[in-house]
Amino acid sequence: MTNDRPDPCLIVIFGASGDLTRRKLIPSLYHLWTQGQMPEDFAVLGVARTPHTDEEYRQKILEFDPSEYEDDLWADFARRIRYLGADSTKSNDWPTITKKCHEIANEYRTRGNVLFYLSVGPQFFDPIIRSIGESGLVTDGGRARGPEGDGAWQRIVVEKPFGCELSSARQLNRAVGSVFEEEAVYRIDHYLGKELVQNLLVARFANSIFEPLWNQRYIDHVQISATEAVGLEGRGGYYDGPAGGAMRDMVQSHLLQVLSIIAMEPPVSLGADDVRVEKIKIFKALRVPDLEDVPKIAVRGQYDAGSVGGVEVPRYREEEGVDPQSQTDTYAALRVHIDTWRWGGVPFYLRSGKALQRKKTEIVVYFKPTPHCLFREHAKNMRPNQIVFSVQPNEGIRLRFVGKVPGLGMDIKEVVMDFDYIEEWQSEPPESYATLLYDAMGGDQTLFKHRDEIECSWMSVLPVLEYWDENPARKFPNYKAGTWGPSSADTMMSQEGRYWRNV
Repeated sequence: MTNDRPDPCLIVIFGASGDLTRRKLIPSLYHLWTQGQMPEDFAVLGVARTPHTDEEYRQKILEFDPSEYEDDLWADFARRIRYLGADSTKSNDWPTITKKCHEIANEYRTRGNVLFYLSVGPQFFDPIIRSIGESGLVTDGGRARGPEGDGAWQRIVVEKPFGCELSSARQLNRAVGSVFEEEAVYRIDHYLGKELVQNLLVARFANSIFEPLWNQRYIDHVQISATEAVGLEGRGGYYDGPAGGAMRDMVQSHLLQVLSIIAMEPPVSLGADDVRVEKIKIFKALRVPDLEDVPKIAVRGQYDAGSVGGVEVPRYREEEGVDPQSQTDTYAALRVHIDTWRWGGVPFYLRSGKALQRKKTEIVVYFKPTPHCLFREHAKNMRPNQIVFSVQPNEGIRLRFVGKVPGLGMDIKEVVMDFDYIEEWQSEPPESYATLLYDAMGGDQTLFKHRDEIECSWMSVLPVLEYWDENPARKFPNYKAGTWGPSSADTMMSQEGRYWRNV
């Protein structure tokens, strides 16, 4: 993210009364504005069914988390926030929405540039997209046209879940594609906006000490973990629905995206098209498992009552909004193979779960042992060399290897070289949504998903989902809240002589 200001634009947020808008979107836009990274001419129009005046809506945003805003700065920023009580899924309300967009665009001189943001449930995507297309607010598929591509543009940001399986993902891609060209579609994944995920690109392609080792000759396996200490936090209605569950909600989306960055070939440039081309190659190379192989490569779990950090957590099936006989996976682990020359034979282990022992998101690259260990008699429990990319908490990169302890004799122990992101740069990483909103306004799709990535990622997990649907779990719940998940996940690793990195 640079300090260049994006083009003037109107930002239209559908679902403006929801938590995402109050927790992430408005605070991120405010942060960009205080840093001088918003357009000089911009306005925000929130659209939701609840009736509010502009001032009432601004006050609700402010009251949600007053600590986010400074009084004087908020007052100036809030003048650019407008609100419209309308049902964006009803065609009858769209003349009012369209008129409001034109009025605000004229007032703030946004030159016809519009960023639509779908902060709504996936069941509302199709009717809203269709109505946007019929409104006349989108011209030429949203592409900027002119002698230098400097004409008005319109773009759409679509929140996950992008489908709940392959067929619905393809249907949504067709719906978006009927109104917007691919270059105007921004499928958001907030994990790709995280600073340390972006740092993976720098670590790999700006350092010659890593890239020569980044292949099947030296790497034994890779682990990608995204664990949460919390349970549902009131999201039972969504999480227990067709788009919920750890495999759909996390593994298929966030973790496979992180995998693609770890595994991709060096792009020709850092331009969005070049980076996405290499990511798509990885998604197309993901091995699609046969149904009979699913029990060997995938583990599902559901949490029982327990304690996390001294706080009692009820079993998943007793959470509000959850079916007492629910088969939803609150934990999922998956072994993935990438069928390329670079990665042939190297397994990638992905896992995510709720109500686990602690919150962490990290990527661990395990290297193969030396061809012959000269120090086996001197090293106790000598573990493989590792590079650990810690995304959250404690953002940083840690290189783990072995060294000799000072003194007589040959005493060998593991040591760590630690790059702590905040300590090194004396700066907090920006909120991921701020990065992604800035890029969307600036027309940079590097950190957003291409339609091919979406469809290939669903294809790679589809046999797992089908097998689980056809073979209900007989032993749910199968792990206690506050543990590291079901024992079968450890068994899957131990059978191959490996173990999860549980800190």
